[in-house]
Amino acid sequence: MAVLMAAMMCMETSLVSAASLSEIRQEIKEKEAQLSEGRSKEGSLASQMLELEESIESMQSSIDQLDSAITEGEAQLKTLEGELEEAQAKVSVQNENLGSRLRTMYKNGTVGFIDVLLDSGSFSEFLNNLNMVEMIYSSDKEVLNGLEKAYDEIDAKKKEVETLQAELNKSKSVAEEQKAQLEKSRATVTAQKEEIASSNEETEAMLNALKADAEAMAQNAIQNGSSSSDSTYVGDDDPSSSSDDSSGGSGSLGGSMAWPVPSVGTSNITSIFGWRTHPIFGVGRGHTGVDIGAPSGVPVVAANSGRVIYAGWYGGYGYCVQIDHGGGVVTLYGHNSRLNVSVGQSVSRGQTIAYVGSTGYSTGPHCHFEVMIDGVRQDPLDYIL
Repeated sequence: MAVLMAAMMCMETSLVSAASLSEIRQEIKEKEAQLSEGRSKEGSLASQMLELEESIESMQSSIDQLDSAITEGEAQLKTLEGELEEAQAKVSVQNENLGSRLRTMYKNGTVGFIDVLLDSGSFSEFLNNLNMVEMIYSSDKEVLNGLEKAYDEIDAKKKEVETLQAELNKSKSVAEEQKAQLEKSRATVTAQKEEIASSNEETEAMLNALKADAEAMAQNAIQNGSSSSDSTYVGDDDPSSSSDDSSGGSGSLGGSMAWPVPSVGTSNITSIFGWRTHPIFGVGRGHTGVDIGAPSGVPVVAANSGRVIYAGWYGGYGYCVQIDHGGGVVTLYGHNSRLNVSVGQSVSRGQTIAYVGSTGYSTGPHCHFEVMIDGVRQDPLDYIL
């Protein structure tokens, strides 16, 4: 009676642990999906930041070029202003000289010129004096016109440079405004990225905590399962029980299978069931089982009683064993170094069927373990513990 009660308590604890562990594994999957999405968003924001940095750098380069052109224009304006002042001074001097002559003529009257001409001793001297008067006037007028033309040209050039300077300053203002907008966008994206990164850190911390809890519960379940299997293992060897009975419908129940590599625990799981980047091909694809890292040559055992339906080389799986446990449940053990069973052979739970290796598509010694229910691959951890 006491033994029966102890067995019932052990079974109840095992069922509770399996249920709790299943819930934790579901939380782990959800957190992994959440973390994957968060990291994808963080990566996208990082790309946006990089694009904004490049745009800001390009805009700053444009501003620097505009600054250089504006500085050059300011220097040119300063030179033109100096030339204008010089031209203005020359025009003023020439105007003063011409004005002085005109004032003298005004004071003396036009008769003065006539007197100069009439005082000529001969007609030839008269013509010479007349020519001299005309030359003086023409020279003064020509010099004045030339100076005024030079002044007008310099003034026009100055106005042209001033117009260009105004356009450059306007372009610089627009560029600075665009740069300010880009910097504002960068600040927004940076804040979003930091928020996502912080959220990802929290999610990862929670995920690690859940994995630690799951591992602790799994190890505890394995230990409890080992002690309970010691008391029930004789039933599998009992001549009165057939292999069909032992491989019946119970094979699909969660927590009913033995750990396929007894020499190592769940902490040696190197890759879980689900989406991953393939270690050899480097592309994303679904992982159809769990990988259990272990030293080459250690035993691989049957997760439950059943009949061997495949034993041999199986493409990327290398040396592979498949066992039909009945009730639509099939397990697969891949990458073995050598096999210990043959097709058609009946095996018992915990019986050595192969030895860990690294055959097929493999990066190191491990056991690739799969569970299929009616041909559909399942997460093996839901059926082992």
